[in-house]
Amino acid sequence: MTVEALLSVPPFVIGVALVVAAVGLGIAWLRYQRCPHCGLLASRVQQGWKRCGHCGRQYRKGLRIR
Repeated sequence: MTVEALLSVPPFVIGVALVVAAVGLGIAWLRYQRCPHCGLLASRVQQGWKRCGHCGRQYRKGLRIR
């Protein structure tokens, strides 16, 4: 996109895009966590233990090894 095209976008549209991005990041923050062993994103543990799909090691909520 050119600079003129970016300046022609109404501020309302930019605001809506920022709100949608913030909501998406908030949902991702609640659903995913980093695996403490390999550091890749894994689904968040609600209770008990889960196994990382990449390294295969188990992790639980709040476990921070890295």
